[in-house]
Amino acid sequence: MKSSGTKRIWKRLAAAVLAAVLLCQSAVYAAEYNFAYPKAKSKKGIHVAPGMEEDALELGVNHTTINLSVGDFMPSRGYRNSTHCVGFQFEGKTYWFAKNALARYDSELNRLARNGVIVTAILLLPNRTDDLSYLIYPAARGKSANYYQWNMKDPEAVRTLRAIVTFFQRRYSNKNGARIVGWIVGNEVNNSTIWNWAGNISVDTYVDLYAEQVAAVYRAARQVYANARIYMCLDHYWTIGNGSYWYPGKTILTKFAARAAAKGLKKGSWCIAYHPYNISQYVVDIMSDSASVTNSENTRIITMKNLSVLTKFVKKNYTKNCRIILSEQGYSSVTSGKDTSEGQAKSVALAYYIAEQNSMVDSMILHRQVDHTAEGEKYGLYTSWGGENAAWKKLSWTAYKYADTTIKNAFTSAAAKMAKSLSGKKVGKKIGVKSGKLRVAKSIKWKKNYTNRFAPYGAYSGFRYNSGVYTVTHDSGRNANVPIGFIRTGTINCNTRKKLGFGIMASDFNSGKAYVTMRLWSGTKRYYEAKGVIGCGAWNTLYVNLKNWKYRKKITRVDIVVGTEGGGWSSGASVAVRQLGTKK
Repeated sequence: MKSSGTKRIWKRLAAAVLAAVLLCQSAVYAAEYNFAYPKAKSKKGIHVAPGMEEDALELGVNHTTINLSVGDFMPSRGYRNSTHCVGFQFEGKTYWFAKNALARYDSELNRLARNGVIVTAILLLPNRTDDLSYLIYPAARGKSANYYQWNMKDPEAVRTLRAIVTFFQRRYSNKNGARIVGWIVGNEVNNSTIWNWAGNISVDTYVDLYAEQVAAVYRAARQVYANARIYMCLDHYWTIGNGSYWYPGKTILTKFAARAAAKGLKKGSWCIAYHPYNISQYVVDIMSDSASVTNSENTRIITMKNLSVLTKFVKKNYTKNCRIILSEQGYSSVTSGKDTSEGQAKSVALAYYIAEQNSMVDSMILHRQVDHTAEGEKYGLYTSWGGENAAWKKLSWTAYKYADTTIKNAFTSAAAKMAKSLSGKKVGKKIGVKSGKLRVAKSIKWKKNYTNRFAPYGAYSGFRYNSGVYTVTHDSGRNANVPIGFIRTGTINCNTRKKLGFGIMASDFNSGKAYVTMRLWSGTKRYYEAKGVIGCGAWNTLYVNLKNWKYRKKITRVDIVVGTEGGGWSSGASVAVRQLGTKK
């Protein structure tokens, strides 16, 4: 047993080591990657359900988050070996990352990268009762919570934090592939009780711990990728809390800014991830009246309705470089047993328009793509068969898909009017879309053939080319709502030959029908979308007449996407295409 004097010596030594670690973190290093922070076509985002990445791309999503939970990627002691994990050497120690978790992350991030989706990681620390319990701040151990405050008083816990961020930032900083470009540190940290438990400590001690964690993540991420964005995270309670250790967001933000500055993070160097839910998460209407939602800086709650309160406060106090992402908000399609799916569709579109009109907001990431049976709210754009397994599209799916386009529907039109009443500005449309119909031809002899440069798309398990025919085979392990098909890049000129068509055959669909969408892109902000239905088991020739589309002379990408519309896929289902060409 150590004497009390020896204990004091060890404590002083540990404090000195931690101070040295933090000093080293403050040194200036040349980053390993310096590519510019990516630009998105719009602010549309969604929390993507596992395996539903291509559906998110069909929605036109440009932003998402990915949960990086220590409970998922850092296994218990018995699994820390090369059989189950990838080893990572960091400052003289080996850290182990679970291969099965990395495979999931790789799969999701690579699918998202193919369409340029901007990904921000959420770093989460769940409960650990094994030898990794040292990661949790000591005062927080022993109480049940969803997530915990990192132990920033232990040099080894701090080094583990930096190792984790360094590992993932290096793994996902491929400029032309899977990448993470931002980090949200924790979740709704003003609600310490549930989402970032630190124990029965003072608010000042709590904020100091959190600011230290954000600073450590900032330096570790930016040492690898120079333009990584680091976010602190708040819920919608602004000047009120909701019980012990559930603090007003404004209080936490103000204290955080001061402590972050003391740790070397000046104004504009860090950002904010905000969750502007309605005052009650079962109230679907953003515009509903409440004395707690006002346009005063001292409003109790900040929702999408009075979002400008937050953005004006942030811009005034922390500069316009303190960027804001709305990383979680949703609207339920069922309220007190009543169907509110129409209200959900309108609110989803309205929330997007409010975000789009606000210059301080970079993205709105909708929660969620699919209902989750573990939640009472029905936030998804799909119903669920169970868990997060997508069943049927809701009205909100179509409303969100076309919210940033020139295609109108009843929900987007109503939402656009409401957004204008709030801001005084007309809603702008980022993506120009013209719709048409795929027509069936008995046969067409193309004047020019473009049957080349096809790549597979969607839920496919196989892809092959043989004698002028490209074929994709469906992956039966993927959700039935995820389509399969092809993408062709390269310029096609339909200025004089206005008809563009192709041969297609779908095989082994349960319903005997295949729903085909042809999307023709001219650049990244304009496309022509045509749809049709074909029977299975035989070749069909489909074409579209582009005489009324003024961008037909420069088609830069062709998407041919096939789905089942609820009919399901048979084992071995496939789609083949041939003879993509043009004629007058």
